[in-house]
Amino acid sequence: MTPDNAPLLEANQLRVVFGQDAQATAVLDNFNLSINPGEIAGLVGEPGSGKSTAAFALLGLVRNGAHFEAGRVHYQGRDLLNLPAAELRQIRGNRIAIIAQNTRSSLHPLLDVGTQIGNVYRAHTETGKKQAERRAIELLASVGINDPQRRLTAFPHELSTGMAQRVVIAMALAADPELLVADEPTSGLDVTIQAQLLDNLWDSARASGSAVLLITQDLGIIANYCDRVFVMHEGTVVEQQAVNPFFSAPQHPYSQRILALQRREAVEDEAAAHPDRIAPPPSQALLDVRELRKTFPIKHSQAVVQAVDRVSFDVRRGESFGLVGESGSGKTTVGRTVLRLETPTEGEMSFDGLALHSLPEAELRRLRRRLQIVFQDPMDSMDPRWTVRQVIGEPLRLCDELSESARDQRVIELLEAVGLASSILSEYPKEMSAGQQQRIAIARAMVTHPDFVVLDEPTSALTPETTMDILVLLQRLQQEYSVSYLFISHDLTTVRFLCHRVAVMYLGQIVEMGTKTQVFDAPKHPYARALLAAHLYPDVSNRRVDRERTETLRGEVPSPVDLPNGCYLYGRCPNQKQRCRNEVQQWSVLDDGRGVRCWRVVEGEI
Repeated sequence: MTPDNAPLLEANQLRVVFGQDAQATAVLDNFNLSINPGEIAGLVGEPGSGKSTAAFALLGLVRNGAHFEAGRVHYQGRDLLNLPAAELRQIRGNRIAIIAQNTRSSLHPLLDVGTQIGNVYRAHTETGKKQAERRAIELLASVGINDPQRRLTAFPHELSTGMAQRVVIAMALAADPELLVADEPTSGLDVTIQAQLLDNLWDSARASGSAVLLITQDLGIIANYCDRVFVMHEGTVVEQQAVNPFFSAPQHPYSQRILALQRREAVEDEAAAHPDRIAPPPSQALLDVRELRKTFPIKHSQAVVQAVDRVSFDVRRGESFGLVGESGSGKTTVGRTVLRLETPTEGEMSFDGLALHSLPEAELRRLRRRLQIVFQDPMDSMDPRWTVRQVIGEPLRLCDELSESARDQRVIELLEAVGLASSILSEYPKEMSAGQQQRIAIARAMVTHPDFVVLDEPTSALTPETTMDILVLLQRLQQEYSVSYLFISHDLTTVRFLCHRVAVMYLGQIVEMGTKTQVFDAPKHPYARALLAAHLYPDVSNRRVDRERTETLRGEVPSPVDLPNGCYLYGRCPNQKQRCRNEVQQWSVLDDGRGVRCWRVVEGEI
């Protein structure tokens, strides 16, 4: 055993290498990290910095093709890299547990939840099936799963992503480990589900006295949940500090750069420097959408998925209109439907006075040059056999009668406008970085000089630095070409930076709509308030774990196939009343001009 004031786990000068001899590449190099008993530490870094390799290395593990070349990992006075396999088995999963990044790969598809948690518990304790079942119910309840008794018999494919992640955390906590290594435990989760999961993880760790290493690229998670932070760059830790001094005065240049890119203050300072973005342009509507509905039939069934329900909004000339909400809220379906990439089930859409919803195919094809889209994953919309010249030039070939030389000149003009050199014309997008691919996608959308562009999560897969570059680029292109944007995103920081007005969606409905200032600074609808409260800013002055969590939603999002009879938020809402259960919520406009779908807000109860 180690002294009381010694670290629980300590890695010294670790070096992990992939490959052999001249082809060897160091993924971890001179990696040093220590975790104290009972603390929640954060390891932050960009994708590719070696965070996941470090997570496994702390348990004495490496992936296929890799090996430890140097260093030690000390746990309670023992070096995990030199322990016999039998001793390591007693430590892994028992004293040190890990939550891997890919949740589904951690669950056996043919075993129910109760069996999987029970197996982990029984592997490290001398207990029977009944006791293991009771422990599984207790653990599921502790991580926020409703009706844990019923969930014991559920299989992984029957669980939502958020619920599956909770099950993996319950498995990791089964034997009351002294240290929990959580590798991106909330990646892919919506912000309200992420907040619930991290709250439960923090509460469970504090209640059991376990130490936690939270591995993430999100400084907002670090600021709101961690005691200490380690900053990782190119395989090594470049800075470690307690959380408060780190956020007030980061020391390493890399730390300073990533903090500046993610800070809320940076966004607000940028907005203050450009007051023309605070209010929408005083112009008429370019796009007008009224009572839009879109359903999708389910094969071999009479049921339908209700993706969009009674959605109405307009987008003005030169305006950026933000559409925010969690996965499955209908944002992307709205974007695709207003471009007629999907046929609306009901409703009307007008573009520059034309009835877009009923426009014949031939007229719609001629209108395409004025209506463009940038998809979430740029490579999904590019032919991998085409060069950059062909990818960007395709809309011109289809929509404009230009000579080949004129097309090439326009392509070069747009390449330069998005910050890329004309020398890449003969290269292939697959050979480029994610940021360059997204710039190519933006150039293709802008090459016909459109009036309206749908931007569907254009920064979701990018690093913070590249994200800010793309946002500045979009802002500049809007000013140069007077284009209107429908900006779809779950990242509230990017919406706050770029948009004039914002609509919040939940289960296919817009539940609140107003100016950026109204929605971000004083949201009214309970879902909008919960969404804003769950967004984690890199700010230690108002940590989520230190404040009362009155806006937290409960449970999971209902299925769009079996929606509640009344308010769609009923069952999750912290302000619910019996009247909400069966009363369909109507759209109302408040005195300040914003719209909201909640009778309690309209009647002044909240």
